[in-house]
Amino acid sequence: MARDDLDDYGKSPTEQLLSLRQIEVFHTVMEARSITGASKVLNVSQPALSRTIRRVEDVLGIALFTRDRNGLVPTSEALEIYSEIDPVLRQFAGVGAQIERIVRGETAVFRIGSTASVARALVPQALRELSQEVPGIELFFDVLPVDQIEDYLTTGRGEALVTLALPDHPLIEVEPVGRADLVAVIPRTHPLSTKALIRASDLAGADFIAFAAGGAHQRVVDSFLDSAKVKVNARAVARFSDTALALANEEMGIVLVDYMTTLGPLGGNLVVRPIEEAPQFEISVLWNRRRPHSANLQKFIEILGRKLSNLPALT
Repeated sequence: MARDDLDDYGKSPTEQLLSLRQIEVFHTVMEARSITGASKVLNVSQPALSRTIRRVEDVLGIALFTRDRNGLVPTSEALEIYSEIDPVLRQFAGVGAQIERIVRGETAVFRIGSTASVARALVPQALRELSQEVPGIELFFDVLPVDQIEDYLTTGRGEALVTLALPDHPLIEVEPVGRADLVAVIPRTHPLSTKALIRASDLAGADFIAFAAGGAHQRVVDSFLDSAKVKVNARAVARFSDTALALANEEMGIVLVDYMTTLGPLGGNLVVRPIEEAPQFEISVLWNRRRPHSANLQKFIEILGRKLSNLPALT
């Protein structure tokens, strides 16, 4: 087959008359009606623009502009070409703007979950910071019990989840983002509320609010008390940290929780005290490794890490 009428890309000369850049220059000159104005819009020199317009005229074989005392006057052919390319370039600009929104993470809902203790302050604070970094983001925040973590991630209900618990599931990826100490939350009327530092032995025989057996909190608390050979009087069992704090606020007993829980609203009848040689909780972000995740998730993880590295001191 003869190739005299085709270039190296298999297109005829009429299909490759002008480059996109040349079309953009022509469009801008038409909008500005002057080389000077177009050069400012495109941030290129006037001589370079003039050369480009002359090149376009040479390629097309027609004059595009004439001059008068008020500037450039487009020919009828230029007006017809402009009417064809103007809507295309405007649509192309819209595509570019949409791509920028996608890159900034503003086009999809960022759905994140957490378990109760980190939902009280840490995750809301991190989401606020994320919304400041990505102003157009739409957020959806779920709070779940531990026994719903696997279903939440494996079914794709949420992109990721922040928790103290660590499920054992082959599809769930775990990224630790920081640690928090175990602390004591004590009713103000309790004798221990005046102590600056709580020792395990101080808790012997104390009225206590426990968490459901097998949960992240109770595993840490049980290990802490068992290692000190301390027995407490469990007056109530709570499933969620908010419930445990509410019971403590009613003077039903002391509750041991992770420090993150106490950064949220507390009852007016409670004080928070550090524990000597306190065990720590590991806070992690979980996600389904077989499902796609957004750039916003990485931003969110980085924010969580910064916040956990700069926790206010417990006084």
